[in-house]
Amino acid sequence: GRTALHFIPTGAMAPPPIALLLLFLCPPTLILAHPDCDDVVADTSEPFTGVCTNKWKNVRQYVRPTQHDVGYAWVQKKTEKDFDSQTDAQDAIDGKIIPAVLGPNNVTGGYAYYVIDAHHTVAALDYSGYEDTHVKLTVLCDSRDMGYEDFLQKLSDYNLDYQLAHPSPDAQSVKISTDQLPIKFSFTVDDKSFGDDRWRSIAGFSRKIKNDECTDYKYCMRCFIRGCNSAGKSVPFVEYKWSYFFVDALTDSSLWPSSNEYDEFKQKYESLPACVMGEIDTSAWEDAAKAIIPLCRGDAAGKYQLPTSLFKSGGGLPGYTEGKTQLPKDPDCEAPVCPYPQFQN
Repeated sequence: GRTALHFIPTGAMAPPPIALLLLFLCPPTLILAHPDCDDVVADTSEPFTGVCTNKWKNVRQYVRPTQHDVGYAWVQKKTEKDFDSQTDAQDAIDGKIIPAVLGPNNVTGGYAYYVIDAHHTVAALDYSGYEDTHVKLTVLCDSRDMGYEDFLQKLSDYNLDYQLAHPSPDAQSVKISTDQLPIKFSFTVDDKSFGDDRWRSIAGFSRKIKNDECTDYKYCMRCFIRGCNSAGKSVPFVEYKWSYFFVDALTDSSLWPSSNEYDEFKQKYESLPACVMGEIDTSAWEDAAKAIIPLCRGDAAGKYQLPTSLFKSGGGLPGYTEGKTQLPKDPDCEAPVCPYPQFQN
């Protein structure tokens, strides 16, 4: 991608002491600075891939979601944990890859960044109100020369969006059309462009369950491991795949290792009230998610197959681990790669 290049000049004369120190710490080589996301989205003189940056309050207007819902309870947990101050917000965002695809914007005209992951983290940032936080968008591919409908179809074809939603909170997910996806990214106190997916919250909490039996990692007995694919890239929509299974298990006790474990989870889940941001008891959600771990680690989860009619790759539940096996930390996966040249054709 386009990168601003800055040189540290050197001269024939002996530099003063402070310059010597700078040369020692920063030798005379290229220092790479990320371009401004506002400039990138407006400049169509050449395709752009790579990282751009700007304050959230500036770049928000150009960001589009690629999924219908987020888990409100999980967003609130992230807000409480990672976005308690401007410094905390910046630290949380600095450690997060936000992958995006540049494409046409049918609402405002011009172009937009279609984020394909990290919706919950960005929603927590938006809700926190710390809009001076600098975000970095990792642009995987530039498709601004495509028509809007063709572009959305390509996102779907290559599994870069999530076109499922619940007709009602505990109903199984169904396919939705691309025009039902939000047309802006907003998750503020007064304006939320996302619906609430309670099961995505359960999946999020199920990955952060502590266990006293863990020896090397405090979350070793969590629901599943979020691994990388064979190329070391992140696997899309892992939590949504598990949440699909969870909904089936709510009405089918045979998927559980025991009826007692099924009854315990069902009682705790059904006692959770509808989510109102700012009023959510995240400890109660964590307690319910803890009760779903036996389901995650049971035999039925290992045999479960996702429907190919809704999940293009089908297959089993990603990251399934049987029984009492202790899991290590999730690996650090790279951002997914845009499937060039197929994406443009």
